[in-house]
Amino acid sequence: MDQQFSFLVCMDKELAKRLQVFGVVLCAIGILGIIAPKLLAVAVSVVIALMLILTGVILCMFTYITGLKDKVSWLKALSPLLLGMFIAVKPFALVVVLGIAIFIYFILDGVASINLALDMKPHRGWLFLFISGMVSLALAAMFIMFWPYSTHWFLGWMIGISLLLDGIFLIIISRNAKPCNMLDA
Repeated sequence: MDQQFSFLVCMDKELAKRLQVFGVVLCAIGILGIIAPKLLAVAVSVVIALMLILTGVILCMFTYITGLKDKVSWLKALSPLLLGMFIAVKPFALVVVLGIAIFIYFILDGVASINLALDMKPHRGWLFLFISGMVSLALAAMFIMFWPYSTHWFLGWMIGISLLLDGIFLIIISRNAKPCNMLDA
């Protein structure tokens, strides 16, 4: 048996449970993204905005506390704060940019999933991972065909479908793996 994929055949019970929980969570978020794609797209923008605002606040506090008076220090501190505030006010502006980033991600994810699936063959789950990779490539192609008009709803759908498929894959391998001690007998 190929050592690289031994976890597909032999898995600790606790790991199998965790993978199954992660799979269910990914499926739930994926379904939410499919049902309410704009909500998921805006949620991603808001999370990024909050991270930038928090970073900016911390850097501003650091700059103030340390007594740095040069413009470059304040520029470094204020840049993420201002960008985060802009994104918080106009989340769809980031969604358009994220759309391109997600497009690139889906191309890379599709190619990687297909390669991994072919490496995993004939282990259980390889075909589903292969199909997931093909779907990622198809989503990337569909997105670029309708861009920029598709960004708001398609971004949420793409993320939702991808998370749903990845969640199903985790559930499949967690349910099909046997405890390691059973294989030793």
